[in-house]
Amino acid sequence: MKTKSSLGSKILDAIYEALETPGSGRLVRPKFDVKNLRKQLHLTQRKFSERYHINLETIRNWEQEKRNPDSAAIALLTCIERDHKVIEKLLASSN
Repeated sequence: MKTKSSLGSKILDAIYEALETPGSGRLVRPKFDVKNLRKQLHLTQRKFSERYHINLETIRNWEQEKRNPDSAAIALLTCIERDHKVIEKLLASSN
């Protein structure tokens, strides 16, 4: 069983290691396969746009990899992927 002090020490060690490790200075967002999600839901780009209140051109740009979803969009897409019916219900009740 791990004690709090050993866990705390590991966390501090990880923080110090991260501070000492040079980075590229760029934020790296995870990839999200919007097209695959949309197809799993059997929706056209237009229907996906309408149902989830996302600009149609934005969806096209994501699917053509001209742009990547930002952090907020990834959060929404992840929620849609996990339980699209709940998200649809929440969005419908907000109108």
